[in-house]
Amino acid sequence: MKKWLMLCMALLLSVALVACGSDNSDEDKDTKDNESTEDTAEGTTDNEEDTEEGAEAEEGAAAEDEEADEEAATDSEENAGSENDAAAESQDFDFDPNGENTVTLQFEQAGVIVKLTYKADGDMVYEQTANNEMPYSALGVSTPEEAEEIMAETAEGFQDIQGVTHNFEYLDDKVVETLTVNYDEADVNEVSQLTGSEFEGDLSGGVSLQQSVQMLQAQGYEIVEE
Repeated sequence: MKKWLMLCMALLLSVALVACGSDNSDEDKDTKDNESTEDTAEGTTDNEEDTEEGAEAEEGAAAEDEEADEEAATDSEENAGSENDAAAESQDFDFDPNGENTVTLQFEQAGVIVKLTYKADGDMVYEQTANNEMPYSALGVSTPEEAEEIMAETAEGFQDIQGVTHNFEYLDDKVVETLTVNYDEADVNEVSQLTGSEFEGDLSGGVSLQQSVQMLQAQGYEIVEE
């Protein structure tokens, strides 16, 4: 019973966060570009010195430089294509980098339905809500009273947290969880410690909408219309 309950609670994911700037791909790309620039500059200096060795050496060096430039251009196009593909996989919605964005994702398993909605200003998430459903059969109980007893400790963990509103509603055949996190008021690091929370990176700089969506999609969540 305890193992089954733990499995169900793991499915009932209420908060999924990825820190803004936790993806270092842009930094790595800049570093590679700088190294490429330095290599090209060194190649140019070497070619100037080699001019004293004759026209044939000059032509050979020029050919090598041209070949290197073509390879660099090809690598750049391939890298850009990979980045665009990755962005497309994580952005199956109309993303406005300078405006308001709202995205809802849903996951279903073993009768449990998890629905997470993000609201963001550009890529910066300022509010997240969860509307989740869990049938009593998934908890191994048959009445609202039994379910409330099991969920009491979890419910208590969400109380008195600034910026967080949480509630369990016990219906005839299922428990419905509603959660709202206002990141303008809440301590994001405190939120990351709540039951049903999953996070990546240092959250002190904020929560990334695109990267949070990408993380959930990798776990099987699908974007749905509200």
